[in-house]
Amino acid sequence: MSKELKLQQYFNFTPNDLQANRQGRVTENQQMHIKGKVQRFNSRILIFIAVVLMISMGAFFAVRMVAASSNSDSELSTSFLLGPAITLIVLTVFMASRTNKKNDYSLKQVEGTVNFVWVERRVANQDNTGYKTEKSLQMRVDGVSFNVSQNLMDIIDQSDNVRFYYTVGGDIVSAEFVER
Repeated sequence: MSKELKLQQYFNFTPNDLQANRQGRVTENQQMHIKGKVQRFNSRILIFIAVVLMISMGAFFAVRMVAASSNSDSELSTSFLLGPAITLIVLTVFMASRTNKKNDYSLKQVEGTVNFVWVERRVANQDNTGYKTEKSLQMRVDGVSFNVSQNLMDIIDQSDNVRFYYTVGGDIVSAEFVER
């Protein structure tokens, strides 16, 4: 299989999509693909919000029962909900702003030599006892960076000259190898 076909499969585009991208348009098929990715991401956030709500409500009722049985002030149970409420608001605002950005289908392009770089960042452990290092692969082309999977390195070589068509939201919709 040629590298061009592998590129089409990896980024899920057709020759007709590529032709439309060359003319500065994003096709309906590409828009639906991006919307699907956004919906999957939003679904994960909604599931997380639902879990946080269930845990918060369970904890709220448990604290309220303890407060009621000891005849103490219920101010503790009300303030207990402040943390989850703030978390839910922040997640909702994040989800709304990300969705708006990802749904901007203005097409951009970048062309140049591909450079793959492993980026490391330190992230606190779940129990806050230390840090762990997470590695992610970035593809850099003429000053623009994209997070990609390692599978792309099987298609594009480190020094290939490639033109990428991508949306303002950062989603690559198509690509083509370019002669130097």
